[in-house]
Amino acid sequence: MMLQKNSITTSSDDISSFCRRFNVPKQLTVLVRKIFSDEDIHFILEWSEESTDENNYTQETLMRAYRRGLLSKTDDGMYCLSNFYSMLDVYVVSRQSEYDRLTEKEKHVLDDWYFKAYMDGLNQDKTLRPTGDRVLPLTETIAFIDRQERPIYLNYCDCRRLTGSCGLPTHTCITYRDGQNTFADRGLSERIDKEQAKMIVRKADKAGLMHTVNANGICNCCGDCCYLFRGQRQRQSYGLWPKSPYVVQFDKTVCINCGLCVKRCKLDVFKKEDSIYCDTTHCAGCGLCVNTCPAEALRLVDRRAAGER
Repeated sequence: MMLQKNSITTSSDDISSFCRRFNVPKQLTVLVRKIFSDEDIHFILEWSEESTDENNYTQETLMRAYRRGLLSKTDDGMYCLSNFYSMLDVYVVSRQSEYDRLTEKEKHVLDDWYFKAYMDGLNQDKTLRPTGDRVLPLTETIAFIDRQERPIYLNYCDCRRLTGSCGLPTHTCITYRDGQNTFADRGLSERIDKEQAKMIVRKADKAGLMHTVNANGICNCCGDCCYLFRGQRQRQSYGLWPKSPYVVQFDKTVCINCGLCVKRCKLDVFKKEDSIYCDTTHCAGCGLCVNTCPAEALRLVDRRAAGER
């Protein structure tokens, strides 16, 4: 069954049924017609997991729905109905021109809901690390890339695509995941090699993005949009999550008061008044300030050795 857009009409009852079936939250139902085509809506309404053979859906139709995030895959590789939360992540990176036509208010509503859903899905014990993400300086991030012998893929940053407000690069997320329900499996990733990955990380560093590493890849994060650091502020988990092995150490005696550290830092560790003031309470140990300090007044030290958690 290949649905034709021009032959479909969608009623308000269809929208209501669609929202219930696809788990669209009540506050976002007003955006359904902007995010989903009539074809999408009726595909979801007519979907039956018992009828995925080629007599009902062509492989082209199934792949299109999978690529758009309408379908996901089960552990045994069968297609199943997705949901709004899972689809939104796919939508913001794969249909960027459509998303960018939304108003700023609409984008903020989507982002606020998605961030809350993300935070609600984490372990609520604030003494624990809910994910394995670590903040690493550039040299250690490059070394991490060199150690990997897995296929490498480049994706858009879904966090910055959702908010779209900080102006920093978005084609920056490096992943080693290519299994079911990944961007790579959906055909949305760009295959790259180690040298390209290292170049991307170096450019991200120059642009002022922090490097966070986990077993599945590398994110290059800002302090405004990225969910890890927004989550850190909400949980007040500085130094704990995302894990920060390092903290900056400031030698005021050699500082030349140029203010580059103030511009580079995404977490307001530095302030410039009559002289540079450094408060490491929120320091993530990313090294962005260290690798651009012309006076070498800054260095990273082991957080535990410095007496911080």
